[in-house]
Amino acid sequence: TSSRKGEAAILVRYEGNFATVNSTTLPEKPGFKWVQLPQYNYIDEAIDRKLQKLRILPSQVCSDAEFIRRAMLDLIGVPPKPEEVRAFLADKTPERQKRARLVDQLLARPEFVDHWSLKWGDLLRSNRKFLGQKGMWRFRDWLRESVAENKPYNQFVYELLTAAGSNYDNPATSYFLVADKPNFQMEQTTQLFLGVRFVCAQCHDHPFEQWTQKNYYELSAFFARVGIQDGARSLEKVVYDGTEGDVRFPKTGRVASPRFPYAQPAHLSSEAVRRGLLAEWLTSKDNPYFAKAIVNRMWSYFLARGIIDPVDDIRSSNPPVNPELLAALTKDLINHNFDLRYAIRTIVNSRTYQLSTRSNDWNVDDDSNFSHALPRRLTAEELMDAISIATGSRMVFKEVPQSFLAQELPDSKVGMGGFLDLFGRPQRESPCECERRSEVSLKQALNLINGETVADAVADPTGRVAKLVLAGASDRQLVEELYLATLSRLPDASEYERARTYLTAGNNRAEKAQDIEWALLNSYAFLFNR
Repeated sequence: TSSRKGEAAILVRYEGNFATVNSTTLPEKPGFKWVQLPQYNYIDEAIDRKLQKLRILPSQVCSDAEFIRRAMLDLIGVPPKPEEVRAFLADKTPERQKRARLVDQLLARPEFVDHWSLKWGDLLRSNRKFLGQKGMWRFRDWLRESVAENKPYNQFVYELLTAAGSNYDNPATSYFLVADKPNFQMEQTTQLFLGVRFVCAQCHDHPFEQWTQKNYYELSAFFARVGIQDGARSLEKVVYDGTEGDVRFPKTGRVASPRFPYAQPAHLSSEAVRRGLLAEWLTSKDNPYFAKAIVNRMWSYFLARGIIDPVDDIRSSNPPVNPELLAALTKDLINHNFDLRYAIRTIVNSRTYQLSTRSNDWNVDDDSNFSHALPRRLTAEELMDAISIATGSRMVFKEVPQSFLAQELPDSKVGMGGFLDLFGRPQRESPCECERRSEVSLKQALNLINGETVADAVADPTGRVAKLVLAGASDRQLVEELYLATLSRLPDASEYERARTYLTAGNNRAEKAQDIEWALLNSYAFLFNR
């Protein structure tokens, strides 16, 4: 017998066919009574049906202070400033209405473009190592323009897959420069846009999935006639479609004909551009795998894990924890013409997204069914920008304008080997989400305690503490401002009293205020998105 509830996927394989059966264990635990919380949209309906089945009670909704910090970090990559927190907390508009209004405001802010073009730059490997400096900046600009105009996701991907010409004149061609062989182009395409890791099938059929070695080479054949040549300008590359080029099966030497997975063979005329046909099939509304992969990926950015996790390893033996929810999100995105801002708004306006991180007796063991929020360590760029905003100290990077935040940097070569790399910034050499690291390490802790980044920001003579002390801020004004700037909330009575006692003991008020700010910057509440 089992003492804890749980789920497991059981994979059944017979004569080349695969099926997955979910097994759920629900031991008796007396006293459970379902309490229905308000449902904000269809997301909550699907989540609640699963939670009720598993006898899990969701947590309560987070506070306004928690929501504004969480939403701003997730949507625009930076925490709120003290005046933004004060205004939001003082707003007496009904909770759901004012939160929805904040979400709309954040979707329209320029930092939204910074934050989401950074994510796409990571996944699509916008990197001078592959593209050269000029090519990197051109590709970065194209990504930012695509995010700013809210380009439909299917159009965005279609433009990448069919791009031709100079990478200076048509930066979307950079997609083919970071993976310059047919099999590499196929692997990144399926992993990024279908959430499938085909690389395992290069040498043999997948042992626990329907993908075969034949699939691998037939898909690679769509890219066999993509050519790359030098352009007239320095480091310029030109992508074109040739009339020759094949992929061959390694064992037999036979030519692999282009063929879609899970579909009928591709019908090619002699003049057909192979990757154009692939792009049409892949981005079609009739291809549910395409929409499913992106809504699952988007969900993970807000809820700390995918409905299928990892998000780029979708397979029968790794089923969704909530199939109903994934199907509903997929259908909704297709019905709204692949509008990613619409999908983001829908997720963030759900009660599920707005739940507290504080668990109850019935969901304390749950880390996969979204019954409470999961704390996430700030990304490298979020952390550096949060330190800068909290302290009022501008971080300056070489090669870019002084106004740039960390999330605006063009690639990982800016500030290489420093704070950002220590805290897990990806080098943009892989299309896998796993390249960005989120673990907590001893080196990180020592850097925060003794490193120059935090120490210099706290002691900045033009920073927040210096200005507050120079302006003659009272004890309460100073302590409240530091809490608002770092944790996006006011201190409670005991926190204020401890800070006030420390602040007023002795003569060097400025140093003591710096100590308080330093302690807040090193707190769990600052380092994690909760």
